[in-house]
Amino acid sequence: MTSLYFYILLLMLLASLFVLLPVWRYRGQQKTEQSELRKQQNIEVFKQSLQELDENRSNGLVEAEEYDTLKLELERNFLSDLEDHAAGSRSAYATHTRLVPILLMLIIPIGGFLLYREVGAGHELVIPELLDQIGAVTTEAEQLEILQEITVVLNQSFERDNDDIQTGYTLGTLYISLEQFTDAVRVFSTLAEGMEENADKATILGQLAQAQYLLAGSSLTQEVRQTMDEALQINSNEQAIMSILAFESFLADDYAGAISFWRRQISQLTPGSAQVQQLNQRIAAVEQMMGMQQPETDEPVGVSVTVRVAIDDSIRDQIDEDMRVFIFARTEAMPMPLAAVQFNPSDLPLTVTLDESDAMMPQLTLATADTVFIGATIAREATAAEGGFQARSETFAPSEQEQIIELLIADPVP
Repeated sequence: MTSLYFYILLLMLLASLFVLLPVWRYRGQQKTEQSELRKQQNIEVFKQSLQELDENRSNGLVEAEEYDTLKLELERNFLSDLEDHAAGSRSAYATHTRLVPILLMLIIPIGGFLLYREVGAGHELVIPELLDQIGAVTTEAEQLEILQEITVVLNQSFERDNDDIQTGYTLGTLYISLEQFTDAVRVFSTLAEGMEENADKATILGQLAQAQYLLAGSSLTQEVRQTMDEALQINSNEQAIMSILAFESFLADDYAGAISFWRRQISQLTPGSAQVQQLNQRIAAVEQMMGMQQPETDEPVGVSVTVRVAIDDSIRDQIDEDMRVFIFARTEAMPMPLAAVQFNPSDLPLTVTLDESDAMMPQLTLATADTVFIGATIAREATAAEGGFQARSETFAPSEQEQIIELLIADPVP
């Protein structure tokens, strides 16, 4: 970092020369022109005075002896003015002309450096150096001290631009890691305000819910539930929310529910990734604890509805690779689904059974609703927007539904 500041200062000094050299040359030229102009004016005044004296001598107004005296005095005054003018020019040039460029030479680099530190991104360049220091230290206390320094730098950057999602997300997750949950809530709340309803906002809301949950002592408060609902309306399988719900299910001895939430997490992750392996190990451990074996196919849990979903050939060429198929059951009165699953468009047509293991929240399942409808969308996000396609069933009582519900996705989302 010190070498960086050295090179910045060097470049500023070089840049200052582009300003100072023209200033020096211009002011020197300007002084020379002004000096020459005053000199010519003095000469004109001297000639005019001498001419008037000669006219007075010719007209007999001045005696010869007086004429000689006045002429000598006039010449002496003229020479004295020339000497004073030359000395004044040298003095002014030596002080005023040179003082201004010297001041500029100091003000430009110093002012530029201070301005860069205030509004530039120079402070962020400290982060790589701090990260290198983390690898060099050996004690946990030293690592925590460096991490605190990183949060200070990131927080300064975030305060200047609180719409910077990358900086805010990094800062918020770092606060969670350091168990500074109040600061994490502040950062994620600020980020979520004004964001568009997209996958990024769902992720931010998931982290906000996690921070609120941990701040409340791992308790599902009304505030946490509200944030979770908002995130699930955008992404029904949001990672942080699934983690919270899995943990709550596990604490309630609902091991099947916990496994269901972990599997929904896996559906959003890259196959074979470290996180997938960790979740699979967790599932295997819980299944072993339950005395279960990994089933080839899952049996429906509680109330269930079987749905067969297909895509109309007329829209098949309008489906992008980054789109997803969302199949859900919900009530007319509540925007958040009671149960939801997702697949790739290439999986269609398919038959899937929605049951209570697919519930978004343990206390809201198919068994708790008198009537529901089944919907299916193809879109980039769970909340289908313009550019997506959809289909939905009629409303029915899930506890009485025995026939397979057929859905053909063809209608564009208005």
